[in-house]
Amino acid sequence: MTTLARQGASTGSQHSDTPDHSTAGSGWRRFSGSWGVALRMARRDVRRHRGRSALIVVMVALPTTLLVLALTGAATSQIEGPEQIPYRMGNGVAALDYPQPQAAEQSFDASAGISSTGAARAIPGWVEGGSPFDNAPAVSSLTGATAVAYAEESVTTRRNERRLTLQSLALDAREGLTGKVSLTSGRLPERFGEILVSDTGQRRGLPTSGALDLRAGDVDHEVTVVGTVTVLSQHGGMFTDVVTPLPFLPGQPSGGWILLDDEPVSWADVLDLNRYGFLVWSADVLRNPPPITELSADQQMMMEFNRGRMGTFVAIGGALLLVITTLLVGPAFAVSAARQRRTLALAASNGATTAQLRHTVLAQALVLGVIAALAGAVLGVAVAWGLTRQSHTADVLGITGPFDVPVGPVAAVTTAAMLSAVIAALLPARRLGRLDIVGVMKGQSVSPRPSRVVFTLGAVLAGIGGFSVISLASTQAATSTDGGEVATVAATLALVVGAVMLSPLILVGLARLSSHLPVPLRMATRDAGRQRARSVPAIAAIMAGVAVLTMTLIASGSDEEQRGREYIAQNLAGEAIVSSSGAIMGAEEVARVTAGFRAVRPGLVVSEVGDLDKGDAWMYSANPVIPTEPYDVRVVNVVPPGCLPEHTVNDTSFDPTLERSSSPCQVLGTQGMGNAQMRFTTPDEIRRRLTSIGHGADVDRVLGGAVVIGRAPDAPSVVRDGAVTVMTATQMVDPTETGMVDPTHGLDDVRTTEIPAVEVAFDRATVGALLGSGLLATIDTATRNGWSVRTTHLTVHDPAGPISQDLSDRLGFGADDDTHLYTERGFVSDYATIIAVLLGIFTLLLLVITLTSTALTLTEQENDQATLAALGSGRGTRRVMAGAQAFTLCFIGAALGVAVGIVPGVALAHPLTAQSFDPLTGASITGDPVLVFPWLVLLGFAVAVPVIAAGLAAAGIRKAPDATRRTA
Repeated sequence: MTTLARQGASTGSQHSDTPDHSTAGSGWRRFSGSWGVALRMARRDVRRHRGRSALIVVMVALPTTLLVLALTGAATSQIEGPEQIPYRMGNGVAALDYPQPQAAEQSFDASAGISSTGAARAIPGWVEGGSPFDNAPAVSSLTGATAVAYAEESVTTRRNERRLTLQSLALDAREGLTGKVSLTSGRLPERFGEILVSDTGQRRGLPTSGALDLRAGDVDHEVTVVGTVTVLSQHGGMFTDVVTPLPFLPGQPSGGWILLDDEPVSWADVLDLNRYGFLVWSADVLRNPPPITELSADQQMMMEFNRGRMGTFVAIGGALLLVITTLLVGPAFAVSAARQRRTLALAASNGATTAQLRHTVLAQALVLGVIAALAGAVLGVAVAWGLTRQSHTADVLGITGPFDVPVGPVAAVTTAAMLSAVIAALLPARRLGRLDIVGVMKGQSVSPRPSRVVFTLGAVLAGIGGFSVISLASTQAATSTDGGEVATVAATLALVVGAVMLSPLILVGLARLSSHLPVPLRMATRDAGRQRARSVPAIAAIMAGVAVLTMTLIASGSDEEQRGREYIAQNLAGEAIVSSSGAIMGAEEVARVTAGFRAVRPGLVVSEVGDLDKGDAWMYSANPVIPTEPYDVRVVNVVPPGCLPEHTVNDTSFDPTLERSSSPCQVLGTQGMGNAQMRFTTPDEIRRRLTSIGHGADVDRVLGGAVVIGRAPDAPSVVRDGAVTVMTATQMVDPTETGMVDPTHGLDDVRTTEIPAVEVAFDRATVGALLGSGLLATIDTATRNGWSVRTTHLTVHDPAGPISQDLSDRLGFGADDDTHLYTERGFVSDYATIIAVLLGIFTLLLLVITLTSTALTLTEQENDQATLAALGSGRGTRRVMAGAQAFTLCFIGAALGVAVGIVPGVALAHPLTAQSFDPLTGASITGDPVLVFPWLVLLGFAVAVPVIAAGLAAAGIRKAPDATRRTA
């Protein structure tokens, strides 16, 4: 013993904490040598304790993988800068959109944002209203390049008794264009009527050869598939199914041109073409953008905003990753430090300095952190790459661009993950400066007295963080503004870190208050209070997980409650509404859908529902084209008592500073605010719907020409003496106007008519019967009053009873691809599914953390377990003690997590629910937020998970501990 003491003293003198300046660089050599030894020991320790090492790697790598996957997927889905060139123009020098009536002002990338600067210049030789193919010579003459015209259309076909809507690209690839369209088999089309089928079209069931029937507009075409093709489709975000050399719908003024030339299109050329109304994507400008000072102030601001949003996302993601992974791996490093406590004490007794001891612990964190972070980053990139290789999955997720790894953001996230491991090990390493060598060697290691300074600092930090979170959320809710994400995240992190700093003293307080608990729980609580070095990291990790769960459940539950309050039925329960993607259903489509439904279920009643035809059908066509000349629209509005007809179009007497959010004169009609819809249907539907809400006595009056007016609660009546006043007018719309225009400008032929009316309470019980409209009448009534009606919906009901889910599915399968069927079921919430998924994820996470810390506790208590076994205690006693340890740790952490998570949960609920609207009037409402506290779920979780953890810990006690025979 004396020899060992002398060796220890001698070694200690050689490795003193006092720097040795006898030779230059000796301090650095000692430092680097210490780290080198520590890293070698760390690598051996990682191999020796594979289970603990794997746990740390998973805890760090999993969130890193998810974040890197999100970053890579977002970068891949955003086709920006030079990446756009093959997608937009192939081997061309520029791509031009069909010109607009106004001159354009664009950025280097026209898709980043545009604005108008007045009327556009006239294009020499331009065919007004012509297609890109008609105007290709004019564009070629203007630009001095070969202009290859293209157009995108919607066509339909029938495959397997189902109608498919296809995207067709009209483009003649024989003109020298390559890159955008790549032939994979067959040959290029040589005439109209020959097409190519793309990869997307093949996945949707289109043939790769032979005949195919397509329908464009009202015209049927029998085409021949002459080959297959791969299309890089960027314009409009659509996926191309077929390629044709000429459009199926001639004369459509939409699409654009790809310029083929030997000379690039410069930025000056782009600005010049903007004056003619063209949006231009130049290959040269995308590859070599000019200085940002070449842009207008608005365009510069937009570019900086987009850059700032990406930087904000990376900063928030990195900060969250840093904190989350630090808390997750904290218990594992506490286990590691505690396991090595005796080894480190032996090293200290033999002269190892505090810095060397700390290097030993931090080196393990560094090795595991680097391995885990790099593995997570590589795995995230690999998963993203694999998803892009799966065409269908890539289409669904929208990651169809060229594979792109954002090196800077990924490197930042990877670095944050590495730092999280080191920070998690920093606290155990710092405690080595207060290592009680004698106590550890005797097996008596107790955490030092908790610092009141740390407790006070934690209380201040948690208070400031909580107050800031609530204040920021209230400000955003009151002002209806976005942004402030960084400040909100910083405040939330301050709250969590502050709560962690409070944990040591809270554990001590709970240990002092545990005298009335059962013996196993009292022992476990006092052990957690004494061994805070391993208890606090586990409780902090559990607290953080439960806080996130609590926050999410409160925010999502509050939002779901508001959605339920704002939900209004669109139809009677158990009945269906059919709509078309084109918004207007022609007579042929109505007949086709009706026949298809009745083929599935004979006896179904299908009725037409229409709204006012204002004369703006171009907006609802499959290929909308903005008019270039002034056009007229029809105006039909209900005139409330005390209002002038013109005030229903634009109420110049309305004071917008009043509490009312909309004019009392603009309540119902084409310019109405709130519940302004006017709908018309068949007499049989009117009869059935009025009878269903107790207004059967009014049926004959409505069928005779009266209109049904839905009056929302507390809303003034628009009916006077059993009639309403309705104004009609014609209004001219000038698409070339770029500034604010008085809606009454161009108002002509203003007339008013008194129409009999039946007033019905418009509430949740009647809104579905009125088809969600404020005015319901027969189609004949609209025709008699000179109101043109267009069919927009069909209602479907089964006289035998409500439409079942099975029947709804069969009707939906038989419907056209661009026809949508919705069966009214009332408000259907997915909240239960969300809760189940979240509870499953967080239960697994908490069990891993709890059982890891419990395993350490039981390892340290092996001597106590052996003593109890020697005294005759059975396996049941030891199981109860192990279960108590797990239950105590998990329950304390869960309780603190619920308390901490309430604050950010309420803060998130504020901006989500403070801004609302009246579902019956459509009026915007700013009021008290909706707050839902899922107490039963949270309390059940806070008790059930600790009980499960206790059961698993108890089940892990299988064999008797090793007892050492003691001889006298």
